[in-house]
Amino acid sequence: MTSLRRVREELGPTLRLSVPIMLGMLGYGLMFITDVAMAGRLGETALAASALAGNLNYIPYVFGIGVVGAVSVYQSQDNGAGIADSSPAILRHGMALALVLSLALAALTHLLAPLIPLLGSAPEVAAEARGYYVIMAWAMVPGLLFHALRGHRDSQHQPWVSLAWLSAGLAANVLLNWVMMYGNWGCPALGLDGAAWATLLSRVLMLAGLWLTPGRGEVRLADGLSRPVFRRLLATGVPAGLHSLSEVGIFAVVPVMAGWISPAAQAAHQVAVSTASAAFMLPLGLGIGAGIRAGEARGAGDREAARAIGLGALALGGACLASYALLLVALREPLLGVYGVAGTPTGELAASLLVFAALWAPFDALQVVAAHLLRAINLAAWASVAAALAYWGIALPLALVLAFPMGQGAVGIWIGLALSLGFAALALAGKFLRATRPGAKGWD
Repeated sequence: MTSLRRVREELGPTLRLSVPIMLGMLGYGLMFITDVAMAGRLGETALAASALAGNLNYIPYVFGIGVVGAVSVYQSQDNGAGIADSSPAILRHGMALALVLSLALAALTHLLAPLIPLLGSAPEVAAEARGYYVIMAWAMVPGLLFHALRGHRDSQHQPWVSLAWLSAGLAANVLLNWVMMYGNWGCPALGLDGAAWATLLSRVLMLAGLWLTPGRGEVRLADGLSRPVFRRLLATGVPAGLHSLSEVGIFAVVPVMAGWISPAAQAAHQVAVSTASAAFMLPLGLGIGAGIRAGEARGAGDREAARAIGLGALALGGACLASYALLLVALREPLLGVYGVAGTPTGELAASLLVFAALWAPFDALQVVAAHLLRAINLAAWASVAAALAYWGIALPLALVLAFPMGQGAVGIWIGLALSLGFAALALAGKFLRATRPGAKGWD
């Protein structure tokens, strides 16, 4: 059995690495909330359109983030194994992978834009969503390049550099939203499209800043590219991307289902899920940091260290979002005021949905931390299958039945989501504990 003392010893180094990553991911989530909050000032149609387009666009984007996340997995494993000369190759291949993947995903997403009116939302919502959707598609290119580079620098224990440029990107996004959405400083009022342009420009700033900041390390472009390195990245990256696709995909389908109920239900879902996702970024950052350290332990063949790192991260992540859940319930009314929907039918429904967000929050933390721990010890494929079963085998059918035949509407959808997250948390955390128990195979 791993001792409590060992768990406490590993928690300190994990937090030192994870805290700036957690703050950075929180800032990334705040960009999304900023767009939603500022879209709310444009009216209910714009808010519903941002829900529809933003979530649809996030499906391919989060798949790409999962794939390029393999950069940090393999860099951390090589660091733990004492392989000192692989960093340039991992960075070079990771950036090439991010570039090709992001261009392909952006082009495919753009081509699918004409299908938006077929998803069942109100015609005015679909019309306003299209421009935002197309611009955000091409914002994936600097976004995925940034994530690949950020993963490499974080795995080299430089998380504060990434945080600095994420913070700069958040500040730029707020300013550019104010200028381009509302037509300030002589700029034409672009409405919801202005929010998409602001996101694209902010991501370009983040990528350029992180690339040019000293400490990146060599790239060695003259050494070229090789299939074995790509195969190694894709062996973890593709299952990780599919895992993320399963999870975020269900949350992107849900606002479409909410649109079948009413624009108010769609807007209420957007308010609630964007508020819940802000806190999700904290355990996500913790999972990334813990995954880097668990990857180092995996590279060194140290099963006990990996288990202690994972136990501490799981406990801390669950406690973090359990505390957030209490705040979410207590501060529902002020939060609705931020979005400009307090006292409206949209706000009343969003207040009910926030209760379910609070119920699932601790389980959401456990599943995301466990997912990154499993990737770090080369069990990304297992985690991907378990996630697909949880979200598409349980959440979707249950949400459809509760929402429509049983007449529970948006509340029924969120009951299905909450139950699926609980199942995913237990399955993924349990697998990590079994894979790192004394005598587990693969640690010699």
